[in-house]
Amino acid sequence: GLRKERFFVHVTFSMGTPADRQDILDFGDLVFSKSDRPHDFQTLLPRLYGPQAAFEPLHYLVKEDGKIRAMVCVLPMEYQVGETVLKISGVGTVSVHPAARGRGYMKKLMNWALRDMQERGEAFSVLGGQRQRYEYFGYTPSGVKLTYTITRDNLRHRYAGRTFAEITLRPMEEKDWAACHALYQKLPAGTLRSREEFPAILRSWDAVPWTVEKDGKVAGYFCLAAQRILELVLDDPGLLPEVLQGIFQTTGLAECFLSLPDWEMSLTPELGHLTEWHRLECDNNYRIFDFPTVVRAFFQMKAAYTFLPDGQLSLALTDGQQLTLTVSGGVPSVTETANPDAWQLTPLEAQRLLFTPEGWREIPQAGKNSLARAWFPLPLFNFSQDNC
Repeated sequence: GLRKERFFVHVTFSMGTPADRQDILDFGDLVFSKSDRPHDFQTLLPRLYGPQAAFEPLHYLVKEDGKIRAMVCVLPMEYQVGETVLKISGVGTVSVHPAARGRGYMKKLMNWALRDMQERGEAFSVLGGQRQRYEYFGYTPSGVKLTYTITRDNLRHRYAGRTFAEITLRPMEEKDWAACHALYQKLPAGTLRSREEFPAILRSWDAVPWTVEKDGKVAGYFCLAAQRILELVLDDPGLLPEVLQGIFQTTGLAECFLSLPDWEMSLTPELGHLTEWHRLECDNNYRIFDFPTVVRAFFQMKAAYTFLPDGQLSLALTDGQQLTLTVSGGVPSVTETANPDAWQLTPLEAQRLLFTPEGWREIPQAGKNSLARAWFPLPLFNFSQDNC
Protein backbone atom coordinates (compact mmCIF):
# COMPACT_ATOMS: atom_id res chain seq x y z
CA GLY A 1 0.00 0.00 0.00
CA LEU A 2 0.91 3.69 -0.13
CA ARG A 3 2.74 5.12 2.84
CA LYS A 4 0.87 8.03 4.43
CA GLU A 5 3.09 11.01 5.16
CA ARG A 6 2.43 12.89 8.42
CA PHE A 7 3.19 16.58 8.72
CA PHE A 8 3.54 18.33 12.07
CA VAL A 9 2.91 22.08 12.28
CA HIS A 10 4.29 24.14 15.14
CA VAL A 11 1.59 26.64 16.22
CA THR A 12 2.38 29.65 18.42
CA PHE A 13 0.29 32.46 19.88
CA SER A 14 2.15 35.69 20.57
CA MET A 15 2.09 39.47 20.51
CA GLY A 16 3.87 41.12 17.62
CA THR A 17 7.50 42.24 17.89
CA PRO A 18 9.63 44.55 15.72
CA ALA A 19 10.84 41.44 13.88
CA ASP A 20 7.25 40.88 12.68
CA ARG A 21 6.83 44.37 11.22
CA GLN A 22 6.93 43.60 7.51
CA ASP A 23 5.14 40.29 7.93
CA ILE A 24 2.23 42.04 9.71
CA LEU A 25 1.89 44.53 6.86
CA ASP A 26 2.17 41.87 4.18
CA PHE A 27 -0.32 39.56 5.88
CA GLY A 28 -2.97 42.28 6.35
CA ASP A 29 -2.59 43.44 2.74
CA LEU A 30 -2.79 39.87 1.44
CA VAL A 31 -5.90 38.73 3.33
CA PHE A 32 -7.93 41.91 2.79
CA SER A 33 -6.90 42.21 -0.86
CA LYS A 34 -8.11 38.65 -1.46
CA SER A 35 -11.48 39.21 0.22
CA ASP A 36 -12.12 42.79 -0.92
CA ARG A 37 -10.45 45.44 -3.04
CA PRO A 38 -6.64 45.86 -3.10
CA HIS A 39 -5.37 47.04 0.29
CA ASP A 40 -2.24 48.92 1.33
CA PHE A 41 -2.57 49.46 5.06
CA GLN A 42 0.40 51.83 5.26
CA THR A 43 -1.50 54.38 3.17
CA LEU A 44 -5.02 53.35 4.25
CA LEU A 45 -4.30 53.81 7.99
CA PRO A 46 -1.17 55.98 8.25
CA ARG A 47 -1.73 56.72 11.96
CA LEU A 48 -1.59 53.01 12.76
CA TYR A 49 0.65 51.55 10.04
CA GLY A 50 2.70 54.53 8.87
CA PRO A 51 6.51 54.37 8.61
CA GLN A 52 7.01 55.97 12.04
CA ALA A 53 4.29 54.00 13.87
CA ALA A 54 5.30 51.33 16.39
CA PHE A 55 2.34 49.08 15.62
CA GLU A 56 3.88 45.64 16.14
CA PRO A 57 3.00 45.14 19.85
CA LEU A 58 -0.65 46.02 19.15
CA HIS A 59 -1.11 42.78 17.19
CA TYR A 60 -2.20 39.39 18.46
CA LEU A 61 -0.71 36.73 16.19
CA VAL A 62 -1.07 33.04 15.42
CA LYS A 63 1.87 31.53 13.56
CA GLU A 64 2.29 28.15 11.91
CA ASP A 65 5.94 27.23 11.59
CA GLY A 66 6.83 30.88 12.06
CA LYS A 67 4.43 32.25 9.44
CA ILE A 68 1.46 34.43 10.43
CA ARG A 69 -1.83 32.68 9.84
CA ALA A 70 -4.23 34.84 11.90
CA MET A 71 -4.08 38.35 13.34
CA VAL A 72 -6.05 40.88 15.39
CA CYS A 73 -5.01 44.47 16.05
CA VAL A 74 -6.18 46.29 19.19
CA LEU A 75 -5.46 50.03 19.47
CA PRO A 76 -6.00 51.45 23.00
CA MET A 77 -7.29 55.02 23.02
CA GLU A 78 -8.90 57.54 25.32
CA TYR A 79 -12.32 58.98 24.64
CA GLN A 80 -13.70 62.17 26.17
CA VAL A 81 -17.42 62.81 26.54
CA GLY A 82 -18.18 65.97 28.48
CA GLU A 83 -15.91 65.97 31.52
CA THR A 84 -15.50 62.18 31.50
CA VAL A 85 -12.47 60.46 29.97
CA LEU A 86 -12.93 56.78 29.15
CA LYS A 87 -10.42 54.10 28.24
CA ILE A 88 -11.52 52.47 24.99
CA SER A 89 -10.05 50.45 22.13
CA GLY A 90 -10.44 50.08 18.42
CA VAL A 91 -10.21 46.58 16.93
CA GLY A 92 -9.16 46.09 13.35
CA THR A 93 -7.22 44.08 10.77
CA VAL A 94 -9.05 40.98 11.98
CA SER A 95 -7.78 38.42 9.49
CA VAL A 96 -7.19 34.71 8.90
CA HIS A 97 -5.24 33.22 6.02
CA PRO A 98 -7.60 31.43 3.59
CA ALA A 99 -5.68 28.18 4.12
CA ALA A 100 -6.03 28.38 7.92
CA ARG A 101 -9.76 28.98 8.27
CA GLY A 102 -11.81 26.67 10.46
CA ARG A 103 -9.01 26.04 12.96
CA GLY A 104 -10.41 28.26 15.72
CA TYR A 105 -7.58 30.78 15.58
CA MET A 106 -9.77 33.86 15.40
CA LYS A 107 -11.90 32.79 18.35
CA LYS A 108 -8.81 32.32 20.51
CA LEU A 109 -7.27 35.64 19.48
CA MET A 110 -10.47 37.62 20.02
CA ASN A 111 -11.08 36.09 23.44
CA TRP A 112 -7.46 36.78 24.41
CA ALA A 113 -7.78 40.40 23.27
CA LEU A 114 -11.10 40.84 25.11
CA ARG A 115 -9.57 39.61 28.38
CA ASP A 116 -6.78 42.16 28.00
CA MET A 117 -9.26 44.99 27.30
CA GLN A 118 -11.22 44.16 30.44
CA GLU A 119 -8.07 43.88 32.54
CA ARG A 120 -7.06 47.37 31.36
CA GLY A 121 -10.42 48.68 32.58
CA GLU A 122 -11.69 49.77 29.18
CA ALA A 123 -15.21 51.17 29.05
CA PHE A 124 -16.04 50.09 25.50
CA SER A 125 -14.53 48.80 22.27
CA VAL A 126 -15.44 49.42 18.64
CA LEU A 127 -14.88 47.46 15.43
CA GLY A 128 -16.25 47.10 11.92
CA GLY A 129 -17.41 43.86 10.34
CA GLN A 130 -20.27 41.44 9.77
CA ARG A 131 -22.78 41.64 12.61
CA GLN A 132 -23.35 38.02 13.62
CA ARG A 133 -19.67 37.13 13.35
CA TYR A 134 -18.82 39.60 16.09
CA GLU A 135 -21.92 39.20 18.22
CA TYR A 136 -20.31 35.92 19.34
CA PHE A 137 -17.77 38.18 21.06
CA GLY A 138 -20.27 40.64 22.55
CA TYR A 139 -20.15 43.27 19.80
CA THR A 140 -23.35 44.46 18.15
CA PRO A 141 -24.39 47.38 15.90
CA SER A 142 -24.77 50.36 18.21
CA GLY A 143 -24.28 54.09 18.41
CA VAL A 144 -26.14 56.73 16.45
CA LYS A 145 -25.26 58.71 13.35
CA LEU A 146 -27.19 60.83 10.89
CA THR A 147 -26.17 60.43 7.25
CA TYR A 148 -27.29 63.17 4.85
CA THR A 149 -27.51 62.91 1.05
CA ILE A 150 -26.74 66.28 -0.58
CA THR A 151 -27.10 67.02 -4.30
CA ARG A 152 -26.22 69.93 -6.56
CA ASP A 153 -29.91 70.59 -7.10
CA ASN A 154 -30.45 70.84 -3.33
CA LEU A 155 -27.94 73.67 -3.20
CA ARG A 156 -29.22 75.36 -6.35
CA HIS A 157 -32.80 75.58 -5.11
CA ARG A 158 -32.15 76.16 -1.40
CA TYR A 159 -29.67 78.97 -1.95
CA ALA A 160 -31.07 80.58 -5.09
CA GLY A 161 -30.20 84.28 -5.05
CA ARG A 162 -28.01 83.98 -1.98
CA THR A 163 -24.78 85.95 -1.77
CA PHE A 164 -22.05 83.61 -0.54
CA ALA A 165 -19.28 84.66 1.82
CA GLU A 166 -15.75 84.57 0.46
CA ILE A 167 -14.03 81.40 1.60
CA THR A 168 -11.21 79.25 0.30
CA LEU A 169 -11.05 75.45 0.32
CA ARG A 170 -7.63 73.84 -0.09
CA PRO A 171 -5.92 70.60 0.86
CA MET A 172 -4.73 70.90 4.44
CA GLU A 173 -1.15 72.08 4.88
CA GLU A 174 1.23 71.81 7.81
CA LYS A 175 0.60 75.43 8.73
CA ASP A 176 -3.08 74.59 9.31
CA TRP A 177 -2.61 71.62 11.63
CA ALA A 178 -2.53 73.46 14.93
CA ALA A 179 -5.64 75.53 14.21
CA CYS A 180 -7.60 72.53 12.90
CA HIS A 181 -6.56 70.45 15.90
CA ALA A 182 -7.77 73.21 18.21
CA LEU A 183 -11.18 73.17 16.50
CA TYR A 184 -11.42 69.39 16.94
CA GLN A 185 -10.63 69.70 20.64
CA LYS A 186 -13.66 71.96 21.12
CA LEU A 187 -16.05 69.14 20.15
CA PRO A 188 -18.13 67.76 23.04
CA ALA A 189 -17.11 64.13 22.43
CA GLY A 190 -14.52 62.08 20.62
CA THR A 191 -11.23 60.28 21.01
CA LEU A 192 -8.33 62.27 22.38
CA ARG A 193 -6.04 62.96 19.43
CA SER A 194 -2.53 64.19 19.98
CA ARG A 195 -1.30 67.14 17.95
CA GLU A 196 1.38 64.89 16.40
CA GLU A 197 -1.03 62.15 15.28
CA PHE A 198 -3.78 64.48 14.12
CA PRO A 199 -2.79 64.82 10.41
CA ALA A 200 -2.33 61.07 9.98
CA ILE A 201 -5.69 60.37 11.64
CA LEU A 202 -7.45 62.73 9.22
CA ARG A 203 -5.87 60.90 6.27
CA SER A 204 -7.28 57.53 7.34
CA TRP A 205 -9.58 55.55 5.04
CA ASP A 206 -8.35 57.20 1.82
CA ALA A 207 -9.51 60.61 3.03
CA VAL A 208 -8.02 63.93 1.97
CA PRO A 209 -8.21 66.59 4.70
CA TRP A 210 -9.20 70.06 3.49
CA THR A 211 -8.89 73.41 5.21
CA VAL A 212 -11.67 76.00 5.19
CA GLU A 213 -10.17 79.50 5.18
CA LYS A 214 -11.97 82.81 5.64
CA ASP A 215 -10.36 86.23 5.83
CA GLY A 216 -6.94 84.58 5.85
CA LYS A 217 -7.71 82.45 8.93
CA VAL A 218 -8.59 78.79 9.40
CA ALA A 219 -12.38 78.58 9.83
CA GLY A 220 -12.77 74.80 9.75
CA TYR A 221 -11.81 71.58 8.05
CA PHE A 222 -13.32 68.47 6.51
CA CYS A 223 -12.15 65.04 5.37
CA LEU A 224 -13.27 63.93 1.92
CA ALA A 225 -13.04 60.37 0.58
CA ALA A 226 -14.63 60.05 -2.86
CA GLN A 227 -18.26 61.13 -2.27
CA ARG A 228 -18.15 60.86 1.51
CA ILE A 229 -17.52 63.75 3.90
CA LEU A 230 -16.14 61.75 6.83
CA GLU A 231 -15.62 64.62 9.25
CA LEU A 232 -16.74 68.26 9.10
CA VAL A 233 -15.86 70.81 11.79
CA LEU A 234 -16.61 74.52 11.37
CA ASP A 235 -15.84 77.37 13.73
CA ASP A 236 -18.90 79.18 12.33
CA PRO A 237 -21.78 76.81 11.43
CA GLY A 238 -23.20 79.59 9.26
CA LEU A 239 -20.49 78.80 6.70
CA LEU A 240 -22.04 75.41 5.92
CA PRO A 241 -23.68 76.57 2.63
CA GLU A 242 -20.40 78.09 1.44
CA VAL A 243 -18.45 74.95 2.30
CA LEU A 244 -20.89 72.61 0.57
CA GLN A 245 -21.01 74.88 -2.48
CA GLY A 246 -17.21 74.91 -2.53
CA ILE A 247 -17.00 71.12 -2.30
CA PHE A 248 -19.28 70.65 -5.31
CA GLN A 249 -17.48 73.30 -7.33
CA THR A 250 -14.02 71.98 -6.48
CA THR A 251 -14.68 68.27 -6.95
CA GLY A 252 -17.32 68.24 -9.69
CA LEU A 253 -19.45 65.82 -7.65
CA ALA A 254 -23.16 65.46 -8.40
CA GLU A 255 -23.96 64.35 -4.85
CA CYS A 256 -22.17 63.64 -1.59
CA PHE A 257 -22.87 62.03 1.76
CA LEU A 258 -22.20 63.58 5.16
CA SER A 259 -22.35 61.62 8.43
CA LEU A 260 -22.67 63.39 11.77
CA PRO A 261 -23.22 62.34 15.40
CA ASP A 262 -26.65 62.69 16.97
CA TRP A 263 -25.27 65.30 19.36
CA GLU A 264 -24.27 67.63 16.50
CA MET A 265 -26.79 70.47 16.85
CA SER A 266 -25.09 73.34 15.02
CA LEU A 267 -25.14 71.93 11.47
CA THR A 268 -28.13 69.58 11.50
CA PRO A 269 -30.90 72.24 11.55
CA GLU A 270 -29.79 73.64 8.19
CA LEU A 271 -29.06 70.17 6.80
CA GLY A 272 -32.63 69.19 7.67
CA HIS A 273 -33.91 71.97 5.41
CA LEU A 274 -31.37 71.39 2.65
CA THR A 275 -30.74 67.74 2.00
CA GLU A 276 -32.49 65.34 -0.35
CA TRP A 277 -32.95 62.87 2.49
CA HIS A 278 -31.23 61.59 5.59
CA ARG A 279 -31.23 58.41 7.60
CA LEU A 280 -30.72 57.60 11.27
CA GLU A 281 -28.52 54.53 11.59
CA CYS A 282 -26.14 52.59 13.80
CA ASP A 283 -22.65 53.98 13.93
CA ASN A 284 -20.59 50.76 14.18
CA ASN A 285 -20.20 47.52 16.14
CA TYR A 286 -19.54 48.21 19.81
CA ARG A 287 -19.04 46.16 22.93
CA ILE A 288 -19.80 47.92 26.21
CA PHE A 289 -17.75 46.60 29.11
CA ASP A 290 -18.66 49.13 31.82
CA PHE A 291 -22.36 49.88 31.42
CA PRO A 292 -22.83 52.25 34.41
CA THR A 293 -19.91 54.49 33.44
CA VAL A 294 -20.70 54.63 29.72
CA VAL A 295 -24.43 55.11 30.24
CA ARG A 296 -23.83 57.85 32.82
CA ALA A 297 -21.54 59.80 30.48
CA PHE A 298 -23.82 59.65 27.44
CA PHE A 299 -27.01 60.10 29.48
CA GLN A 300 -25.62 63.39 30.78
CA MET A 301 -24.57 64.37 27.28
CA LYS A 302 -28.03 63.76 25.86
CA ALA A 303 -29.64 65.85 28.60
CA ALA A 304 -27.42 68.75 27.54
CA TYR A 305 -29.00 69.03 24.08
CA THR A 306 -32.52 67.58 24.37
CA PHE A 307 -35.40 67.32 26.85
CA LEU A 308 -35.57 64.18 28.99
CA PRO A 309 -38.81 63.58 30.91
CA ASP A 310 -38.55 62.75 34.62
CA GLY A 311 -38.73 59.12 35.66
CA GLN A 312 -36.76 56.04 36.62
CA LEU A 313 -35.80 52.81 34.87
CA SER A 314 -33.75 49.88 36.24
CA LEU A 315 -31.83 47.21 34.34
CA ALA A 316 -30.30 44.01 35.71
CA LEU A 317 -27.86 42.43 33.27
CA THR A 318 -27.17 38.71 33.17
CA ASP A 319 -23.42 39.38 33.60
CA GLY A 320 -24.12 40.90 37.04
CA GLN A 321 -24.03 44.58 36.13
CA GLN A 322 -26.93 46.62 37.48
CA LEU A 323 -27.95 50.20 36.83
CA THR A 324 -30.83 52.50 37.60
CA LEU A 325 -31.33 55.52 35.35
CA THR A 326 -33.15 58.49 36.87
CA VAL A 327 -34.15 61.89 35.58
CA SER A 328 -35.32 64.37 38.21
CA GLY A 329 -36.03 67.96 37.27
CA GLY A 330 -34.41 67.29 33.91
CA VAL A 331 -31.15 66.19 35.57
CA PRO A 332 -30.04 62.62 34.77
CA SER A 333 -28.18 60.24 37.08
CA VAL A 334 -27.12 56.60 37.02
CA THR A 335 -26.54 54.38 40.06
CA GLU A 336 -25.04 50.90 40.07
CA THR A 337 -28.06 49.26 41.68
CA ALA A 338 -31.35 47.88 40.45
CA ASN A 339 -34.79 47.66 42.05
CA PRO A 340 -37.00 44.53 42.18
CA ASP A 341 -38.84 45.65 39.06
CA ALA A 342 -35.65 45.85 36.98
CA TRP A 343 -35.76 44.58 33.43
CA GLN A 344 -33.69 41.40 33.12
CA LEU A 345 -31.57 41.71 29.98
CA THR A 346 -28.46 40.20 28.45
CA PRO A 347 -25.62 42.66 27.81
CA LEU A 348 -26.40 42.54 24.07
CA GLU A 349 -30.07 43.30 24.71
CA ALA A 350 -29.19 46.16 27.05
CA GLN A 351 -26.74 47.59 24.57
CA ARG A 352 -29.28 47.47 21.75
CA LEU A 353 -31.90 49.13 23.97
CA LEU A 354 -29.64 51.89 25.26
CA PHE A 355 -27.55 52.74 22.21
CA THR A 356 -29.43 51.71 19.06
CA PRO A 357 -31.99 53.76 17.10
CA GLU A 358 -35.38 52.31 17.98
CA GLY A 359 -33.74 49.51 19.98
CA TRP A 360 -36.82 49.58 22.19
CA ARG A 361 -38.63 47.66 19.42
CA GLU A 362 -36.51 44.59 20.25
CA ILE A 363 -37.36 44.53 23.99
CA PRO A 364 -41.01 43.58 24.66
CA GLN A 365 -41.34 45.56 27.90
CA ALA A 366 -39.75 48.64 26.34
CA GLY A 367 -42.26 49.03 23.52
CA LYS A 368 -44.94 50.44 25.82
CA ASN A 369 -42.55 52.30 28.10
CA SER A 370 -42.57 56.04 27.42
CA LEU A 371 -39.23 56.60 29.18
CA ALA A 372 -37.39 54.08 27.02
CA ARG A 373 -38.76 55.67 23.87
CA ALA A 374 -37.95 59.21 25.06
CA TRP A 375 -34.50 58.63 26.58
CA PHE A 376 -32.92 56.23 24.11
CA PRO A 377 -30.81 55.91 22.07
CA LEU A 378 -27.97 57.55 23.94
CA PRO A 379 -25.58 59.38 21.56
CA LEU A 380 -22.65 56.94 21.42
CA PHE A 381 -20.51 57.83 18.38
CA ASN A 382 -16.92 57.47 17.20
CA PHE A 383 -15.61 59.37 14.20
CA SER A 384 -14.71 56.99 11.38
CA GLN A 385 -11.22 58.48 11.19
CA ASP A 386 -10.45 56.94 14.59
CA ASN A 387 -11.55 53.43 13.64
CA CYS A 388 -9.03 50.73 12.88
